[in-house]
Amino acid sequence: MTTLITKIKALMTPRLTVLITVWLLVVFGMMAYYKARFVISGEFPWTTMFAMFSLDAVFGYIVATILVFGGEAVGRMVDRLTKNSFSVVSAATIRYFTCATFGVLAVSAAAYGWFTLLFGFDTSPEFLVDMAVLSVGMPLVINGLMETFHYHGAWQAERFEKESAAREALRAEFEALRNQVSPHFLFNSFATLSHIIEEDPKRAAEFLENLSGVFRFVLQNREADTVPLSEELAAVEALLKVHQMRVPDGLVVETAIPAEALAHPIPIMALYTLVENALKHNVVSAERPLSISINFGPDNVLVVENNLQPKRTRHSLGTGLENLDRRLQHLLKAKLDIQKTDSKFIVRAPLMAVS
Repeated sequence: MTTLITKIKALMTPRLTVLITVWLLVVFGMMAYYKARFVISGEFPWTTMFAMFSLDAVFGYIVATILVFGGEAVGRMVDRLTKNSFSVVSAATIRYFTCATFGVLAVSAAAYGWFTLLFGFDTSPEFLVDMAVLSVGMPLVINGLMETFHYHGAWQAERFEKESAAREALRAEFEALRNQVSPHFLFNSFATLSHIIEEDPKRAAEFLENLSGVFRFVLQNREADTVPLSEELAAVEALLKVHQMRVPDGLVVETAIPAEALAHPIPIMALYTLVENALKHNVVSAERPLSISINFGPDNVLVVENNLQPKRTRHSLGTGLENLDRRLQHLLKAKLDIQKTDSKFIVRAPLMAVS
């Protein structure tokens, strides 16, 4: 049974689905219209409303098959004959009039053969006019539905392709950023380590442990798009400890994240980027300590704030923040909220909901 259903699904192309849908609409539409009409006029008893194999019902099946599947076959034949010979508009016009003419002639012939030749009934002019109108209108309905499905499908495919391309470009850009996680920071860290390793081995071991914690987090989550806030916060705290050991009294850190917020997923390297941005663009020294606060604001927003004391060098254009902003737009349809005053730099990043 499952195999049969699978085969049927494979056969049900969008085009065939449209044709079957229109066929059913024509069949039941004709039956409802004429049965109701005859019952109301008193020509037939009301019990005939449910007769699925009466003369008029069977004729409805015949007409629907002629107009839908016969018209589709004629239309495809016209498409083959007009391909590369006419403009799109001309080919569509030829297809329509050919299908309409076929429908009128074929349905008229079917009505005459079914009612007159087989059963000896006369077909009224009014009935023939109804069939002619149906025959002329059916190609418009079918072609309209086909074009709607075609363009909707093409639009969906194009949108998916664009989103995939944008996602891949964003991922490639982020990979480039992640692969070069602050080589300047790494160089300075090793310089600091070599300086303190002989003076204070215990402090050097602590320094190395924090440094390895930062890079372990980066390496272990290379393929991840999101991580729990708790994991990234641990890596960021290790990063900040490294900087505090490099520049004693040069960094003041305040973290206020409630326990219930730690389970929130966060785009990978989001908090890291915000903190690194503060460290990268500001003076950090014992004479001019840099203050960084990490807080959890209302509406699931992560807030990173630092006092503003910019470096004089101009070696970066804020690529990390720009990439994070685009990743947030892609994942959450939300943007970074960046506020800069004379004394402070504040960034608010929305968090993902806990699933």
